[in-house]
Order: sequence, then C-alpha cells, then structure tokens
Amino acid sequence: MKVLALPLLLAWSLVASGAHAGTPPSREPTMPDIAATLIARHVSASKPAELIVLYRLQLAAERYVDAETTLDRLTAAYRSSEPRLVPSVVPWQTYARAKAYEANGSEASAALRRAFSELYGSLSDTQAVDIGPWYKVDLDAMRAHVAEQEKACAGMRLEHCPSAADLIAARQGLATWTYLVPALKPLLEADTQRRFLIDDQILIPTPDGAKIAALLVRSRSAPSIKLTALLNFTIYANDGWSMDDAKKMAAHGYAGVVAYTRGKGRSPGAVVPYVHDGEDASTVIAWLARQPWSDGRVGMFSGSYNGFTQWAAAKHHPPALKAIATHATNAPGIDTPMQGNVFQSFIYYWPFYTTNTKGLDSDTMNDRAHWAALQRYWYVSGKPYRDLDKIDGKPNPIFDTWLQHPSYDAYWQRLIPYGREFADIGIPVFVETGYYDGGMVGALYYFEQHIKYRPTADDRMLIGPYHHIAMQTGVLPEIDGYVVDKAALLDLQDVRLKWFEHVFRGAPLPDLLSDRVNFEVMGANTWRHVSTLADMAASYRRLYLTGRHEADRLLFDDTPDKQSLPPELVVNFADRSDADFRPPGGMPDTRNALVFETPKLTKALEIDGLFHGQFEIVTNKRDFDLAVNFYALMPDGTYLDLASYLGRASYMEDRTRRHPLQPGQPITLAFQSQTVTARLLPAGSRIVAVVGVPKIPQVQINYGTGRDVSTESIADAGDPLRIRWLAGSYFELGMRGSLEF
Repeated sequence: MKVLALPLLLAWSLVASGAHAGTPPSREPTMPDIAATLIARHVSASKPAELIVLYRLQLAAERYVDAETTLDRLTAAYRSSEPRLVPSVVPWQTYARAKAYEANGSEASAALRRAFSELYGSLSDTQAVDIGPWYKVDLDAMRAHVAEQEKACAGMRLEHCPSAADLIAARQGLATWTYLVPALKPLLEADTQRRFLIDDQILIPTPDGAKIAALLVRSRSAPSIKLTALLNFTIYANDGWSMDDAKKMAAHGYAGVVAYTRGKGRSPGAVVPYVHDGEDASTVIAWLARQPWSDGRVGMFSGSYNGFTQWAAAKHHPPALKAIATHATNAPGIDTPMQGNVFQSFIYYWPFYTTNTKGLDSDTMNDRAHWAALQRYWYVSGKPYRDLDKIDGKPNPIFDTWLQHPSYDAYWQRLIPYGREFADIGIPVFVETGYYDGGMVGALYYFEQHIKYRPTADDRMLIGPYHHIAMQTGVLPEIDGYVVDKAALLDLQDVRLKWFEHVFRGAPLPDLLSDRVNFEVMGANTWRHVSTLADMAASYRRLYLTGRHEADRLLFDDTPDKQSLPPELVVNFADRSDADFRPPGGMPDTRNALVFETPKLTKALEIDGLFHGQFEIVTNKRDFDLAVNFYALMPDGTYLDLASYLGRASYMEDRTRRHPLQPGQPITLAFQSQTVTARLLPAGSRIVAVVGVPKIPQVQINYGTGRDVSTESIADAGDPLRIRWLAGSYFELGMRGSLEF
C-alpha cells in the first residue's frame, strides 16, 4: 500500500493542477466536508446553544480534539449560566475522546473503554451519580428532531441550506447516541456493580398480607459500617428513576431505598393511590430499621406525591423515622384533586397514568389532545361533572370516588395528619418549594399546620423561583419569561443533602437555612431569612376594591369607596361560546372576571409573602367559586405571576363542612392566598388583581344551586350569577418599602 500511495498522490496533483488533458470528475461534498466549511462561521461561539452547534460540527468534521476543547468551553458556560447541565457534557466528552483514540489507531471498543474510564470511571461515587442519568437519552425524540431539521432543508443540497449547521448538529447528535447507547450499557453496568451493592428484588410483607416492592443500594466502600437509610416511597414505579435516587443517597454514605405503593412494580394486587401509603411506608421503615446494616434510623425524601407519603408515614409515628425532606408536596384533598374544594380536571387522567400498569402509562398520560378534547366536549355539552368518565367511555373509579367527597371529610383526613395530629409530629422537617411550583399549595399547608399545632417544630423551608420538578431536573435559568437571579441558581439536591448531614451527622446547618423560612427575592438577587410566612413582609397595605374605572380596569384605593357604584361581576353559565378562547400570549385570562389595578409605582417596591382578602359581597346564588390571581404589570407591558387563590365560597369558613350562601343577603368572605411571592417590582410597574369565577373547560363549574356541584349541569344555570362587592372589600398585601404612586 505504501508503494502505491505516492503515485496516486502524484496523479491527483496532476489532475488538480489541470495537467491532465480531461476534466476531473466532480465529487459531491460529504457531510464532514460541509461541516468543516461551516466551523469557521461558529468559532466565535460563546453561548451554550452556539457551542453545542460548534462541537457537533467539529465531531461531524472528525476534528475530535477540537470538539473536546469546545466541550470544555461549554462546561464553563454552563457553570455560570445553568449549573444543572454541567454533568450533561461528560457523555459527549466520552464520545469525542474515544473517537480521537480511534482515529489514532485504537480499536473502537478499546478506545471507548479508555475514554469512559478516564472521564467517568475514575470519578468519585458522588461525582459519578450526578453524571450517570445523562447517559440516558430518548432516541425517538432525537429522530423526530432530525426529521424536523430535514424539513427545513427539503429540496436543497445540504451545502446550500441556510440551516445546514443545525441539521448536521441534529444528525451528529443522533449518530453519537445511536453508537453510545448500546456500547456504553455494559460499561455502565460494570461500573455500577463495582461501586455499589444492589438488591432490587425486595418484597416487604405488610400486616394485612400485601407485599411492597423495594430496591436497596449501598456503597461497596463501607460494607461493614452501620448506615442510616434514606427512603423514597412513591407510586411512580420506574426502576431507572428509582435506581438513580437510591445510588445518589448511597454515594453520600446512606442506604438508598426506594419503595413503591402496593400493587406497583413487583408487588402483586391492585393499585389504589393514597389509601394505604401511610401504613405501608411505616411498615417499610420498620423493616429497614431491623436490617443488620442499619443504625436504626430512617429519613425520607422526594416530592410531589412522594412528599405526601412522607407526611402520611409521619402520621403513624414509626419510631425509626427521624426526619423528612419534602418538596413540591402533594396534600390530597387540599391541592389535588380539589383545591379550595374545587375539583380541577388536570388530575382526571392521572389515575390512568399511575394504575393502568405495574409501571407508568405514559402514552395515556401524554395524550394531551385526547384530554383537551374531553374537557372541551364536557364544557360545551353542559353535562354534570360526574359524567366525565361516561363521556370518555372509560370507567375512572378512583376519580369517581374522589368526587363523592367534596368536603374535606374523614376520607381525606385519614390520609395525612389532620388538626391536632400535627402536634404529635416531633421530627425535623425540610421543605423546598418554588414560586412557579403547583405543589406550593400543599407545601405551605403542611408547613403552616405543623407550626400552628406545634410551635416548636424544627421545620425549615426554602423558597425560590423554582418549578415543580426543579429538585429532579435542576433549576432553570429562565422560567415563564423571568430570568432567574444568580443567587437562586442552587443545587437543590445538595442543599437537601447538607440538611440531612446536619440532622443525622451533626454537621452545621447551612447558612442558607438560618431561619425557618428562607426565601429568594426575585429581581433583588438576595435571600432573606424569617421565622414565619407572615414575617416575609415587613408591613402590610390594604388595597380597597372600588367601582371607579380607568379604561377597562377598576381601581384600587387606600380607603373604602362609598361614592361610586359597587363593582359587580355577571357570569352567564349557559354561555359556552368561549370554549376555544385563548388569551393573547403572555396575557392573563380575564373572562368572567373583574380586573383591579394600581397606578404606576413611582419607586421600586418589594412584594412579599401571602396576601389576604376580605370581601363584603351580595350574590343571587347559594354558592360560587372564586379565583384570584395577582400579577405585576411590568413597565415593558409583560405580566409576571405573584400569588393566587382558588376556593368555593361555601367552604371558606370551614373546608370540612359546607355553608351555603343566602341569596340577596350580605356576607363576609375571608381568605388567604394559597401561594406566596417575593419579588422586587421596578418603578413604573403596576399591581394587578384578576378577581373572577372559573368557567372554563379545565375546572369544575359551580352553578350555585347549593347541591353537590358534581351533579349540577347547564340545566341549572338559570339566571346569570351576580356578585356585588360592597364598600370595605379589600386585599391586604405584604411588602417591604412604601407603596407610592
């Protein structure tokens, strides 16, 4: 071959220089050729999205060393802008380095083993467990992305396509992972076995004959040390997610445990959400404390439904349970399936997701077009809310059972601590929630009830600009148009682990958790620390509802308005012409609502904590549902969420017992927001309250007859609902600084 190389090169040089009498045949540029030509346009990349395109072009052009250099730059960019994504770079570095070794003569499998060992295998357990989940990808989603990019270049030669770089980047991404997924599987499995002792076949018997499926992970580095167990008890049976959780805890020196709701995973029998979880979690805790490796102590962690299971277990006081760390915490009967005793339809299809299979029925859950069509049909038809499953054509007995309990009655009270039962829970509690977290409603409920009934409770709450799954997926750099402050870009799992270190190992409490309520002020880039939710605000200011208008908005005032006509809201429940209405992008939904607004602020103002409302109203119905949403209208015209409330008027006094209204008679409604905020508003902003009655496809409709709302239909609409706000109705907002217009 070496003998032939020189003549061939000479022949090509003659052709290239025109020395050959004929015209050389043209060569179609390959993807590596095109990628190489595009690299020059991207060498100045600095933002993560730009760097991603650059390193993939370099991979496609087979410039592997350059690609790894760019990946180092991407890591640095992520550290400053989106720390949660730093571990995601390692799999790409593994690929780039393996390909570089292969280009230098190494056999492919040996090259990958070497790169994997250098970049992953040599890491500590605590580092490796953060990277491990990033070796999992959705190849179908990547194929769909390639197809989308190919459409943009349809009918064009690749080198002539304006978005050729994006298409090459997408193709390279798919090619990389199509190679890595099968090739790395044995390497990852061997690395896990080297690091951890795993038992994923556990079945724990319960006193009533059920069996609870569980998996257990411990570090191999300390097999003889007695360990504290950290338990996640969940209905979300996914062994991949569970293994990641358990390995994370094991890497930090605990016994990592995940157990499933009875009937899930390897557990025989039917699945019933909520009903048995408290007792079953207590059984698992007792079992863990008896194991030879156990030091007799168990903590619980995780959030959403899995936060509920922690409070459910605490209700039963298992002696070995020493601490719970919750986030985005679900409180059945408080925030789902009903909030303020109002049922919301997003939870209708959740029972199918969690009970159709031993795992999770994601296909059914994610069929959003079907569920939107169901909600729309129900809304337009005007049929009773309890007929949702009949309309759907599929029984939903779990949801139907919930509908039979519109009061917060004994059915709900038995699931989690109720009333004075909170006083008997003496273990430390850590709560994480976010201003953009739908689970904040439940998180605040547990926190306030625990402090109310046990004033000395050792509770710590962390609140920031976080979404519902920020604990699992990391803090987003931007959410709903808000760019998150640098101070809030935390590793929330690390904060939780430091709290566990404090509780179980005597480490100092992190400064971030220096008081009971620790919250980040959005826009101020600062954390504050106070003893109660009420203390989040330095002062409170009343904003009275008036009948005075400015354009199509009503005005707030400092004093009761006794001069103008009282504001009145009219809602026609028989009108369904708005079934397909969508508010303009970024605008609040003001249908069936009154909008109250302050003048522009003349100087910056910090709005903090809960808001309170006291309405003096007269209505023509025996009941109605109230929705209040506060916004900041920024100087640039954008709306930012502040805090909200949703509740049924007849339950505002007592969520356990309904008190129908007396039509035509004045009544006082007092309520507190179910979420909090902490936001610095710049001068020129306005505070806006949208005060309305929910009449939309996604929420149960209260027609006001006083009967069970689930049995009411459009036939009960009757005269339109009228609500008149009397002088003296007000909101009370917490703030730091003075409200000046």
